[in-house]
Amino acid sequence: MKALRISLIVLGAAIVMATSAEAGSLGRQLVDLESHIKWSAVDNAWKNLRDDWVRTSATCDEPACVAAQLLILEQNVKWKAVDKAWQDRRAGWVNDCKGATTERAVAGLLLEFESNVRWRAVDEEWKARRDNWMAAVKGD
Repeated sequence: MKALRISLIVLGAAIVMATSAEAGSLGRQLVDLESHIKWSAVDNAWKNLRDDWVRTSATCDEPACVAAQLLILEQNVKWKAVDKAWQDRRAGWVNDCKGATTERAVAGLLLEFESNVRWRAVDEEWKARRDNWMAAVKGD
């Protein structure tokens, strides 16, 4: 009985650590995307917010943290940098971000946001590496 209890505790800790590691990876993927969005595609205020945002995003260890950082980035991307359809989807997407608590949900929201960022808003390097980035976010 004691061995079973110890095994369950170890398993629980492993699951928590795996979830935290995945969230950390998603935070780094978010920072990677942001690093390829052109300065002309973000609000001027982003220059003052960015350093703290990068530090926080890169160290997020919970899906809700990554979702919150994703919201902050999206709020600072100019309307001209996203597809017109984003205006219709945005309110629902924001609500989804606020309620996201799993890796899968946050990864989906990150991919959805990225897919609405226009090509002219990202640098050429992003266009070359996007497929690999998407695979990493999906966990492929």
